[in-house]
Amino acid sequence: MAQPGYLILGRVIKSHGLRGEVKVACFADSWAPFRMLRRLWLGPTAGPFKPFMLESGREGDRAVVLKLHGVETPEAAAGLVGYEVAILRAEAPAPPEGAFYHYDILGLMVVHGDRPLGTVREILETPAHDVYVVRGPAGEWMLPATRAHVRRIDPAAGRIEIEPGVDVAALLTGGEESAEAI
Repeated sequence: MAQPGYLILGRVIKSHGLRGEVKVACFADSWAPFRMLRRLWLGPTAGPFKPFMLESGREGDRAVVLKLHGVETPEAAAGLVGYEVAILRAEAPAPPEGAFYHYDILGLMVVHGDRPLGTVREILETPAHDVYVVRGPAGEWMLPATRAHVRRIDPAAGRIEIEPGVDVAALLTGGEESAEAI
């Protein structure tokens, strides 16, 4: 689990070039919102994270090449492979209207009208859309993060409202088809 207070932007996947650059698999759709950052935090998932000044960054396809101050050789860069790249949550740029960071969603209560159904414990990223893994009285179930299923996300109120017409029983049981029927 990532350290509280940090927004994880990606993970160092390899050293790059001869100047001590690192290639980072970017977890965000684009590096563009983070282009103006001057300080990043790197470290293992469990921490501790260490601050690095960012000298430069070049975007690629779902990856970015970063030059960090004080990392001057391929060997030093290789020592960062596997580390997460983060920023302080307080320094995170605001997401676009109607979009949320994962940490805004995790822990929210999912409700259908006044009926609490559980809490978002994990977010699965799929090519089509995110899927919220919810744990509640009925056990663990999945909620597609689509407009057809989600009426409103309100982090300030701590809740996600499901559309009134959604078949909650089907969501809680995994739908009409079971693994045996396939």
